[in-house]
Order: sequence, then structure tokens, then C-alpha cells
Amino acid sequence: MKSPRRAFLPPSSRSVREIGAVVKTWGGRIPVALVYPNRYATGIANLGFQFVYELLNQQEDVVCERAFLPEDWLRGEKARGSILTLESQTPLRRFEIVAFSVPFENDFPHVPAVLSLSGIPPYASRRSPPHPLVWVGGVTTSLNPEPLAPFVDLFAVGDAEVLLPDILDIYRRCRRTRRSKGETLAELSQVEGVYIPSLYRVTYDRQGRIRSFRPKENAPERVRRRLARNLSEGVPASRILSRESAFDSMFLVEIGRGCPRRCRFCAAGHVLRPTRHRRFEDLAPVIRDGLSKRERIGLVSSSVCDHPHLHRLCRFILEAGGKVSVSSLRLDALDDELLEVLAQSGHRSLAIAPEAGSQRLRDILGKGITEEQILEAVGRIARAGIPRLRMYFMVGLPWERWQDVEAIEELVRRILHRCRQELKGKEFERVTLSINPFVPKPFTPFQWHPFEEVSELKSRIRHLQRVFRRDRRILLLHEPPKWARIQALLSRGDRRVGRVVGLVAQGTPWDKALREVNLNVEFYTRRHRTLEEILPWDFIDHGFSKEDLWTDYEQARRIAQAD
Repeated sequence: MKSPRRAFLPPSSRSVREIGAVVKTWGGRIPVALVYPNRYATGIANLGFQFVYELLNQQEDVVCERAFLPEDWLRGEKARGSILTLESQTPLRRFEIVAFSVPFENDFPHVPAVLSLSGIPPYASRRSPPHPLVWVGGVTTSLNPEPLAPFVDLFAVGDAEVLLPDILDIYRRCRRTRRSKGETLAELSQVEGVYIPSLYRVTYDRQGRIRSFRPKENAPERVRRRLARNLSEGVPASRILSRESAFDSMFLVEIGRGCPRRCRFCAAGHVLRPTRHRRFEDLAPVIRDGLSKRERIGLVSSSVCDHPHLHRLCRFILEAGGKVSVSSLRLDALDDELLEVLAQSGHRSLAIAPEAGSQRLRDILGKGITEEQILEAVGRIARAGIPRLRMYFMVGLPWERWQDVEAIEELVRRILHRCRQELKGKEFERVTLSINPFVPKPFTPFQWHPFEEVSELKSRIRHLQRVFRRDRRILLLHEPPKWARIQALLSRGDRRVGRVVGLVAQGTPWDKALREVNLNVEFYTRRHRTLEEILPWDFIDHGFSKEDLWTDYEQARRIAQAD
């Protein structure tokens, strides 16, 4: 057997030069097509996608090749031909397994779209050998996989490095003994962290709520997320580099998982618990290798500033002649040493996330930061000589009042005033405000809270656009509320939403698809839920109880009612 070789590889529709792709011969190996259900530039920059590709190709008897959603389809044009893999230009329908990495809910319709474009029946119930098995993983499907349930044979819930070996071991045995698709899925359902939708029966009451969610045969009642407690066995990094990547100038390295802050709106702080930081000794050789390929190292984590060796890592990169970029910054963890490193690395812009303008609302969110801490952080950024600032805020937050929206303007004005004080009359070159509608997420204390009315969200965003319109230093960006509404539907929908997802995958506009299916969006987005209601994702066990989340939700409610 030939050993894997590294190569420069072009996809079928355009010329792309890559470094680091793995090419294997197929003879006797299990062929897996790993698909990122969006454009190439985004997918090749996704560390989770790259890590799964690396893990699969480390298996001697597996050949893993990559595919992406065609650019013409994303532009609303008719896709030309079947989707092919980059490595060997092979149609997806010829693989035994088509595995998707799905990081965002808005990519849900892209999964059945990829299958249809590849000549594979999108609905799992209509696939039988020689059709490939369809596997899906990613953070969003560890939150709520149900809107994708009609299309998927197997969901992997948890960390790939501990899940994949067990899944592959069972699959090898079933393949060797020529088990049927049903028998194979039944055996795979016994792997901790595996969810087989076809092995569960869902019933509904007259109001449309879930009455029961029960396993068939021997499938487990709850699917427990698999957790990699030891992060020393592999470091996700930019093993494949491409000039068409969204982060083409950087070598990305994951330095940890999870966030200890556990803000009430943030799924990452809850489902990625416990917080795990990678050791400096494990990161240093990966960073050293990255510096041989790119000058800039991007440090990736849900809570970069909480890493116990962050300053040591930054000094290590600078002393090796590199530059540092970070994925996120915690306001109350910013210090002059870190900002000096970022300034020396050529950072001309930094992002911070106050999330809300008023202290009342930040307390409801559990942000744990005060206005003075925000102003102090901005002062440090200005003194460090970083001329541009990006700030993230949300509207439509739980128990939000108009005064809270107006407080965004007041806080921004105070931030600009603090900058002038620090710079003796000078100001930031540009302040970008990213204003996004709040979307309640599963496995957070706000999973029970309604999504705000689209008309009200538009009104709040228009207000902020008016008050900042005359200030040329301020650029206001926002996500359209109508798309946030769709995200809220996909985030908290059950498997009945899959009918809409299937129509959208065929090119039907969202509004028309919702009418054709006669789906009441407000049932999923605007309705108040109770603790007793069975939620579509309740069958997933993330290691903490629903009651604990409800207690935190009630605490937030008390904060809101106290004022």
C-alpha cells in the first residue's frame, strides 16, 4: 500500500493551491467524503473540519477526501454537475460514508442540498445500499440535531478525537461481517455519544408539543456527549493551508475548549464544559511548525484570555519572530502586556463584547463586567496605539426595555470620550458596532425564553442607526432580523422543521416553504415554555441538569423584576 503523500490539489471548478492535503489510494480502504456545507474559503479555515480530516486520515484503513458546497449554488444559480471531492475528483455518491461538519444552524438546509446535488436521496428513509451512510457532527448538532434528523443516519455528539475511533471500530466489524444498514446503525447506537434518529419515536400532543421521545429496540434513552478530558493527544491546527482561506495569512491553533464564564446566553460556555486548556508543552511544537509556514499565529478558544499560559505563548511566538492574533478578548482580562503583544503584532483593530448597554441587562445576561471595566479596557486599547475598535451588542434580549437600547448609545459615547481622554483629544480611527438580534440557544438558561418580534427588532436597530448616522467614525452593521428568526426556528425546532429544511434545500424560498408546510414559526420562536415541557433536545446529556439551567433562568428573572 502506498503511504499518504502531501500535494497541491485543485478542486473541479476553480484553481486552488493547497499545502497539506492528504492523498491516499482507495484500495481496500473505507472511503469517507468529509463535507463542509458552505463555501471553500470558510470551510478550509474551520479547525474542527480540518481536525476531523486529520483524524480520519490517520487511520491506515480509511481514505478521507473533502468536498464543499458549490459557489454557484450559494449565489442562487443552478449548480453545474455533481459535487466532487478535491483530492480525487470523485462524486460523493461513490463513497461509503458522507460525513458533514456543521458549525452553524443556517447551514442546515445545505446538508440535504449537497446530497441532492450529488445524486444521493436526501431523506435517510429513502437511502439503502449502495447509497452512502450520512454522518453529521459539529457544535450545532450537539445542541439540537432534530431539524436535520430526517436526512441523517448518525449524529456524533461530542469531541471527535474520542468518538471517531469507537465509531470506526464498530463500522469496521459490521462492514467485515456484511451487516445490513439497519443492523449497522443498531450496533452503532450502542457507542456513547452516537445518536441514530431512526431509532427514536416522537409523539406530539394536540397543542403540537412533544408528548414523548422514546427509543426503539436497544437504543439508549439519553445520548451522553463524549468528552475528551485529555487534550494532549492532538492539537487542532491549520494542517492544510490555502491562499483562498478566510484566514489565509494565519496559522490557526486551538489552545483550549470551553469557557468558565457561562454567560446565560452563550451555548459554548455550557455545552463545552468543563473548560480545558492545552498545555504549553503540547502547543509549542505545533506553533513552531506553524511559524515555518505563516508569520502570524491565530490562537483559538472560547476564552483565550483565560488560558493560564497565554502570556508565555505570546512571548514564545514573538521571540520566534512571529506575530499573534486572538479569536476573542475578555474585557476584564485585558492587560497592558497582552495589548503590547497585539500592537507589536500589527493589530490595528480589536473586538470587545459588552453585549448590552446597561448594567441591568449585563447582570441579567450574567456577563460579570461593569461599565468601569469596559471603559478601563477601552482606555488600555487606546493607550496601546490600536486605532480601531469593534464592539458587539445584542438587541431583543430577555426582559430588555427601550432604556436598555438607548443605553447602547450612551455607553458608546462614554467609550469615545474615554478614548479622547487617553489620547489627549485624539480618537479611534473607526468604531464598528455589530448589532445582532438575540437568538435563544438550547442548553442555556435562556432556552425557554421567547425570541423577540421581528418588527420590534427592526425598530430597535433603526433607532440605533439613526442616532449614529451622523458620526462618520462609527460604522453600524447588523444581522437582518428575518434571518435571526430563521435561526431561532432552526435552533429550537423539532424534526417536523425538517420538512421546511428539505424544501429550502431544493431552492424554495423560506417564506414559501413555511407556507407550503403550514408550519407555525411562532410556535417555535415566540412561545413561552415551561420546565415540564419536553424540549426537542432533552434526550442529549451534557453532564448537567435541566433543573440547574431553570434555576439560573429564574435567577435572571428575579434580577429583571428587581429593577
